[in-house]
Amino acid sequence: MSQEETFNDFDAREIRILEAWFMCRNFHAILIVTLFTVNAMADPLPSWRDTTVKAAIIEYVAAITDPASPDFVPVPARIAVLDNDGTSWCERPGYGPTEFQKSLLHSMVAEGKADGNIMPISAWLADDREALKEFGWSQAYEAMNATFADMPVTAYRDSVRAWLDRTPHPVYNTPYTELYYEPMRELRKLLEKNDFKVWMVTGGAQDFVRAYLEPVFGIPPERVIGTWTTPVYSEGVDGVTMVRGSQQVYNGHQHKPAHIEMRIGRQPIFAAGNSNNDAPMCLWSISGEYRSLALWIHHDDAEREYDYDRGTDRIKRLVNDHPSAHEVSMARDWATIFKEH
Repeated sequence: MSQEETFNDFDAREIRILEAWFMCRNFHAILIVTLFTVNAMADPLPSWRDTTVKAAIIEYVAAITDPASPDFVPVPARIAVLDNDGTSWCERPGYGPTEFQKSLLHSMVAEGKADGNIMPISAWLADDREALKEFGWSQAYEAMNATFADMPVTAYRDSVRAWLDRTPHPVYNTPYTELYYEPMRELRKLLEKNDFKVWMVTGGAQDFVRAYLEPVFGIPPERVIGTWTTPVYSEGVDGVTMVRGSQQVYNGHQHKPAHIEMRIGRQPIFAAGNSNNDAPMCLWSISGEYRSLALWIHHDDAEREYDYDRGTDRIKRLVNDHPSAHEVSMARDWATIFKEH
């Protein structure tokens, strides 16, 4: 039966029903296309103000992901590295990993598992910064960390989560984990939507950050590189155990790019940091064969967060010397600092 013969068998009422059905289908098709168009045009960084930095980030991501662009970067090479403290979350006034270890130290001394009368443990317990400075900050940190040797790795991470659950930030009176910067959350999502592998590269304690980061910021533990304590594997009558050792490997300054090479095996094309500690990582990331971008997160907003410039001369010079590096002013470039609840 031909299409014409089929329609000849329909009465006028049936034809009107068919016409309405086809119109409805066309409407839904138009609606779907419109929704996709609106979604594609949605602002990927709504917590960022419409400044040149935001435009540079969006243009960069578009250029390196467009196969027709001369700046196109193959997916395997899309590696981004973000610093944690002061770049992705608030690091003032007290440094979270250190505050946790001090709390754990108090507990161990109270339980008789550590001697609180020897230096520098006694200085840590008394929060005597002058004594710690005289002892030597690096040596003081190493000594405190060595106190946790033989503690099961899982127990240490459980202690981190318990401390974060019960300890509010002293200024904002909210959990530390709620003080990740909303603009940086959006940036991570934008990068991952465009097939970047995003790593957290921090000078902070690796086990501390690994304990909570995935549900809070979306980066899994296997993509966290920090100052690590070498674990110790053993087998006994009670089974297999993995405990903390006493040897600590620092991940800061020139060690960051070295550890990125060791752990990732690829040179990043995107980096973000907030201090001189991150300058070598940022410089390494913009020195490769592909088009790259680096960000300096500048704390210049005393009203909404903090205003400080100590230890930023190298990363500031990097921004001044390299067109691929940009200053992100918290005051100028971020419409929102923290996620609103």
